[in-house]
Amino acid sequence: MNSASAGGLTGGRSNLILYVTSFLLTSALGVVFVFLEDLQTSRGLMDWEIGVIAGTGFGAALITQLALAPLADRGVTGPLALIALVSGVIGPLGFAYGSTLGVVAFSRGLSGVGLGLFMLLSRKALIGTDTAGGGAKLGILLSTAVAGFIAGPLIGAVFEPLGFAAPFVAVSVAIALVGIPATVTILRAEIAVGSVDYGTMGELIRRPRMQAALTIQVIVMSYVGLFDAIVDRHLTGLGASTAATAWVIVVVGAPMLVLPRFAGNLAERLGTNRVVIPATIGLVPVMLGYSFATSVVIFMMVGFLHGTGESFANIGSQVLVLEVTGPERAAVGTGLLDSTGYLAAAIVAGFSPPIYGAAGRGLFLYALAGGVLLALFALQRLRVAPTLEADRAAVATNIVAGSEPTIF
Repeated sequence: MNSASAGGLTGGRSNLILYVTSFLLTSALGVVFVFLEDLQTSRGLMDWEIGVIAGTGFGAALITQLALAPLADRGVTGPLALIALVSGVIGPLGFAYGSTLGVVAFSRGLSGVGLGLFMLLSRKALIGTDTAGGGAKLGILLSTAVAGFIAGPLIGAVFEPLGFAAPFVAVSVAIALVGIPATVTILRAEIAVGSVDYGTMGELIRRPRMQAALTIQVIVMSYVGLFDAIVDRHLTGLGASTAATAWVIVVVGAPMLVLPRFAGNLAERLGTNRVVIPATIGLVPVMLGYSFATSVVIFMMVGFLHGTGESFANIGSQVLVLEVTGPERAAVGTGLLDSTGYLAAAIVAGFSPPIYGAAGRGLFLYALAGGVLLALFALQRLRVAPTLEADRAAVATNIVAGSEPTIF
C-alpha cells in the first residue's frame, strides 16, 4: 500500500487521479441530459419512458452501494474497483448505440453503477485512517463530480455535429484511459478496516444525527432528480436552445465548483450544525423561485442560488455521517447516505416528467411543500440527537440505549 497519513491519501497525484475520474464519470451522465428531448423525439418515447431512463442511473447506484458498501469497509476493494471501471466504460457506449428502451435504460444503469461505486471507493481512500480533514477532501470530490456533470452538456454540444454517439464514445474512451490508474490508486490506498455487516446499516439508521443527514440528502437529491428529469424540457419551453440549456447548467452548477471544499472546512471548524442547518433552510425555497421563473435568465439566477445552497447542505450531511461512523465505517455510512439520495432522486426523476406534463410549473410547488416538511423533520432530529461520543459508541457496539431518542 502507498503512504497515507491519518487523514487519508496525501499524494497530490493520487488525489488528482481520483478527482479526474469522478469528473469523467459524471460527465458521462451529464452528456445525456441535453439529448433527452432529442431522444424522445427521434425514438418516439413517451414521458414515462424518459422518466425511466432518467431514474435508472440513480436506482442502479442505490442498489450497488447498499449491497457492496460493507465490503469496502472490510477492505475488499479490488473487485469493487474493477466493477466500477468496467461499468463506467461500457455504460456510455450502450446509451450511444442502444435502439430500445431496455438497452438505453440498462446502459444508463451501468453508468450509475460505475459512478456510485467509484465515489464510494474514492471517499474511503481519501478519508484513509482518520476523518480529520475529510470534509475538505469530500468537498473537492463533490466539486469535481459537479464539474463533470456541467461539462457533460458542453461536451455534448461540441461533439453534436459529429453525430449522436460521438460525445458518448469520447467520454467512454477517456474513462478507460484515466480509470485504470485511478483503480490502482484505490487498491494501494491505506484505509481503516472494520468489522462491518448489514446490521451496521440498521444501527446507523437508528441514530437521530444520521436520520437528519439522510433527510437532508433526500431534499438535496430529490431536487437534483427533478432538475435532471425536466430541465431540458422546461428550458425548451422557455425558448432555450441546446447550447443555452448547457450554459444554464453551467451557471446552476458553478457554486458547487468552489464552495464544497470551503463548506467542508467550515463544518469541521465551526461545527456541522452551524453549516448544515442554515444551508437546508436556504435550499428549500428555490423551488418557489423556479415556479416563478418566466425566462431563461431568471431560471438561471434561481439556479445559482440552488447550487449555493446545495453545496453546503450536501457536504454538511456528509460530514454529519463521518462524525457518527468514523473512518472504519465510512463506506457504509456514506454509501447509505448516497443510496438514500439516489433513491429519492430515482423516484423524483421517474415521476417528474409525467407530473410536469400534467401540472407544468405546479411540479415546483409540490417539491417546495415536500422540502419544507422534510426540513422540519431534519431539524427536529438534530435537536434531539445525543452527543457525538454516544452516537459513535452505539454504532461501534451495535447497542442502542433505550433512553436515547429514536423514531423506531
